[in-house]
Amino acid sequence: MHIAPLPWMTAPETRAVMDALNRDGDMARFVGGCVRSAVLGLPISDIDIATRHTPDRTTELLEAEGIRVVPTGLQHGTVTAIVNRAHFEITTLRLDIETDGRRAVVAFTEDWREDAARRDFTMNAMFLSPDGSLDDPFGGHGDALGGLIRFVGDASTRIREDVLRILRFFRFHAHFGKQEIDPAGLRACADHAALIRDLSGERIRTEFLKLLAAPNPNPVLAAMEETHVLHEFLPGPYDPAALHRLISFAPEETDPILRLAVFAPERPNQAFQASQRMRFSNAEAARFTDLSSGDLGEMTDDQAVRRQIHAHGNSLFEQLVRLGHAGGTFDDATTRALQARSKGWSKPVLPVRGADLVKLGIAAGPGVGDLLREIEIWWIERDFVPGREECLAEIRRMTGKE
Repeated sequence: MHIAPLPWMTAPETRAVMDALNRDGDMARFVGGCVRSAVLGLPISDIDIATRHTPDRTTELLEAEGIRVVPTGLQHGTVTAIVNRAHFEITTLRLDIETDGRRAVVAFTEDWREDAARRDFTMNAMFLSPDGSLDDPFGGHGDALGGLIRFVGDASTRIREDVLRILRFFRFHAHFGKQEIDPAGLRACADHAALIRDLSGERIRTEFLKLLAAPNPNPVLAAMEETHVLHEFLPGPYDPAALHRLISFAPEETDPILRLAVFAPERPNQAFQASQRMRFSNAEAARFTDLSSGDLGEMTDDQAVRRQIHAHGNSLFEQLVRLGHAGGTFDDATTRALQARSKGWSKPVLPVRGADLVKLGIAAGPGVGDLLREIEIWWIERDFVPGREECLAEIRRMTGKE
């Protein structure tokens, strides 16, 4: 099978790396996501290369051509070549000789098929030579074009080697699946769902947020719930109908945190906190909590809308409107109108600061903050209209310093 060379394959940086590695014949081929994307006609983000050379020999050949090499994962046979600003991850063909579901002890090999046999899915187990020749030992080409996510060999064996493959199975189906989920793979995921408890939160978060960013993750989420995979790291209840409304309103917006807050919001005093289990960053956790607990309240007029925008900020207000639409509070027209009002009115800033109060003779300390909050309430009640001098005059009146 042959694929016409693509621009990324013939780029000078790519050719420099491949020419150096293939000086002695068929010693290096493209592998993984870039090959899958080449088959599907999709853009690529990373170029991964598999080679028969050991890491030491790979480094020697590249450095002889003036190419910088970084030892990014020598225990697994991986180095990174850098040409100009292009990065190429290069890994020696290998076998997994010992696995525990999270990490593996590897041995190097020179056999392309042996390396392919230890990979997760057939569509990720293809090798592409620089001339466009495709080596496809497990039928990944047909599976990729047909949208079938199929484990290489025995699904249970692949999962026991690396439990994260359960989540990758569902994530790949959400992005590339075109038919029913492979029954053998689904059954193996269900049988080993409890092993997800042993995965680190960071690995779960990375896979699950990528899954949520798929065009329509709902069918896959339903399969994950049925197989009890979802319950292992994300407590219910779930609201697939709300997620469907969110996606239908703006399918081009694939924000995974927003989608998560619609599908399974984190509730106060919830014993099992999803953001903690998935080891969200502080910023992600705060945003998830804000979205989960955000309440816009009743907005009967434009002034009430402005108050809500000021309370939450423009961006969060617009996202909370989307959440309200997903939950059935706002119809399409109201949602668009509220978002338009937010985009047309930037959140104003109180025109006085603590330093202004100190200049008026108010002692520095907690009292300054209390007084600022009071004057802000007064300012908000007047629809953010009073300017600096009016606010200062009101402060003088409040403090008897007129």
